[in-house]
Amino acid sequence: MSAVPFDREETLPVTRSGYEQLRAEIATLSEEARPELIDRLRQAREDGDLTDNPALYEALEEQAQLEHRIAQLQGQLASARIVEPSGDGTAGIGNAVRLRDLGTREVVEYELVGGIEANVGNGRVSIEAPVGRALVGAGAGEIVDVETPRGKVRLEVIQVSASPARKAA
Repeated sequence: MSAVPFDREETLPVTRSGYEQLRAEIATLSEEARPELIDRLRQAREDGDLTDNPALYEALEEQAQLEHRIAQLQGQLASARIVEPSGDGTAGIGNAVRLRDLGTREVVEYELVGGIEANVGNGRVSIEAPVGRALVGAGAGEIVDVETPRGKVRLEVIQVSASPARKAA
């Protein structure tokens, strides 16, 4: 998967839980990780010679990475647009979709989410990914064809419902 440059003018669709996760990660990095790193930097500077101080260089590199991550998340949050599921029985961002692979007969369930919150390993599929794009607008009983790196896959939509995070809310 190739990286897409981040465009600050572009709005990024996210679920409400994805938006809250972004906010929580920024808060954790800013309020916990940053102060801890500042303490490590102070201690490394106090440990002696600044020209030959591997601990200081390591902490400075870590600080640059941390600040980059915070800035990246803040940019995403600023561009994020919370999208509520339509509730009309068709698949879209924020919906859980139960599917049957017609080739293997395997049944899987995915939550459709925005690109910045996707995590296929945890069942969160981006609406920008091939499977997600194919499912958007599909309802129970429909069959969608998806081109994947492994070839064409035919999926039957068994059920479209509120995502588990929405059910708990």
